[in-house]
Amino acid sequence: MDERSQHQIAKGLAITLGIVYLSLFGFAIWKYVSTKDISSITWELVFIVMIPASIAWFARRDESLTIPKTISGNLIDTGLSKKSQSKRKKYYFLDSLGFAIVVLVLTIITTFFIEKDWQHLSLFPQLSEVSNIIVTLSLEFVISLVVFFAISYVWEEFNIRRYNRKLDELEDNHE
Repeated sequence: MDERSQHQIAKGLAITLGIVYLSLFGFAIWKYVSTKDISSITWELVFIVMIPASIAWFARRDESLTIPKTISGNLIDTGLSKKSQSKRKKYYFLDSLGFAIVVLVLTIITTFFIEKDWQHLSLFPQLSEVSNIIVTLSLEFVISLVVFFAISYVWEEFNIRRYNRKLDELEDNHE
């Protein structure tokens, strides 16, 4: 089997796994919405977590797979210059912003359309209920943005440093 055949097989497997993963995610959401019980989707959540964890486990030897990619699939700059680091910080911010927006939307959908009950802390009792909801959701959004950015920054910079170390080792072995 040549490299092109291996690439086509890997691409087919990746597409199949992606379809299974998205179907599993959709089924979990449908089951949660219909039962309104998070414990009813325990196995789905286990598989939703285990699929990327197992892929990461088996791909851990190829450091190029751990380098973050843009939405278009291009690798981000792995250089150590200030310009490269500022480009990566912009990428981490946009990635965190997108994730924080998804979490906010899912919180709003769960709270107002599935549970149909607002049971959060009343952080500002002097405000009306609507204002309190808006302020609380805004604070949750900002906090999640900061937390997601910090996690993304630390994790991806660790991966980039490990990738650069591996490249240095390979260059030293060829000399």
